[in-house]
Amino acid sequence: MKTWFLLIALLAAAPLMAEETPPDNAEDGEEPIDPWEDFEVGDKTDGAYLPLTLGRDRTGLGLRTRMSFGWDSNVYKEDRNQDNAFYLDGAAFGYVGVDFGAVALGARGMLAGRLHFGETDADMWDMKLGGFVKLPYGGGGWGFGISGDILYQQLQTYELLGPITRQDDLRAAGAIARAFVGYKWGGFLILELGFTGKAEDFTEERELTSVDNWEIGTDFSVWFNFFDVIAIKPYIKFDYQWFRDQLDIQDDGTPLSGEDKVQLLKFDYGADVDLNFGFIRASARVYSLRQDDSAAGFLRYWQYGIKGAIDFMMVGAVKLSAGGHFWTREYDDRADINTGDPATLFERYFSAWVELSWNFWEFMDLGARYRYSRRISGLNNGGYADHDLSIFLGISF
Repeated sequence: MKTWFLLIALLAAAPLMAEETPPDNAEDGEEPIDPWEDFEVGDKTDGAYLPLTLGRDRTGLGLRTRMSFGWDSNVYKEDRNQDNAFYLDGAAFGYVGVDFGAVALGARGMLAGRLHFGETDADMWDMKLGGFVKLPYGGGGWGFGISGDILYQQLQTYELLGPITRQDDLRAAGAIARAFVGYKWGGFLILELGFTGKAEDFTEERELTSVDNWEIGTDFSVWFNFFDVIAIKPYIKFDYQWFRDQLDIQDDGTPLSGEDKVQLLKFDYGADVDLNFGFIRASARVYSLRQDDSAAGFLRYWQYGIKGAIDFMMVGAVKLSAGGHFWTREYDDRADINTGDPATLFERYFSAWVELSWNFWEFMDLGARYRYSRRISGLNNGGYADHDLSIFLGISF
């Protein structure tokens, strides 16, 4: 019933993802890539309806909804590929914000729901609310602020310690907040230091060890803007994550004598690039991520990836959008599923999508979308292939 309510109240849409933007986005209102195009630069996971990442800090007033009807070849994202279904998918996104000059503040909200016809326990839904208050950078000088979001959702797959976690009707609630301080020179260079806190709480319907966790971290970035055409943002991040009930175990699979809980250190660095040539807009991220647990060797890995999206404004009111994400990951000393011996195992992920839309009247769009995803893994039950094809009607202003 929750999903039906969302579908009726919101219309329907392709999955919606939060998007990180250059630090002064609340002032200029520019959007390098439309957040509905399934490109999310603030996180490394895919398949989440609305990931627990920070939303965009916008000023002004906006509302967007989309209604989609489609077909998914692999509803539960498992290699056996037995569960395919038609679906009705809906989402809505809205924001309001005011820039008073000395201070800017705003609020945002997102709702999404997907109903798969003929598949029990396959419904997905999300609710995400957030807001911000900041002293904008303006033309130059110091800027600081805080931004936060809360999320409540029901999915079938999550990625917590690395490999996919699958469970029907697994609900999650979370909160994330980031405070930052920075300095801007001459409208083209920003140095920014940020501090982030995040907490996740899961409602398990089976007798499973809780995966509730919290995370704290810090990040530093340098943002270059060249004539409002090219923006480059190299960054570096450090995070510490602690799980409430997950016991830390040694490489041989036995718990540590002190029954310590899983604690992860994460090191992430990369660069974002945004291009805006009027009729062509593009965004991309190149990154490297290291996750390390000094006791549990199978939780240690390196991940390297690249993701991006591009919009082509074509003849008339027609727009072609496309994007993709590829990453490869190697685990240290994880047990081989065939031999049981420690080995360096890998996972790889590739996803690509293309969308054609036509703005046929005022604020209404009609279009079609295709997405292909493939994950291969040396881990048990870790891989899948998926085709997703849909048509949609969107309303925005």
